[in-house]
Amino acid sequence: MIADGAGWFPAEASGPFLRLNYAGPNPSAFPQTARVLGEALERNGG
Repeated sequence: MIADGAGWFPAEASGPFLRLNYAGPNPSAFPQTARVLGEALERNGG
């Protein structure tokens, strides 16, 4: 689902942000997942 941030942060000014949530059966893999996503964003001007 994609939604604007106004519903998640009603007391803050809106901006060009993306909120990403992820879940899965192996929480110990989440830090590596975050690193991979960060590297992909860096390569693509994020």
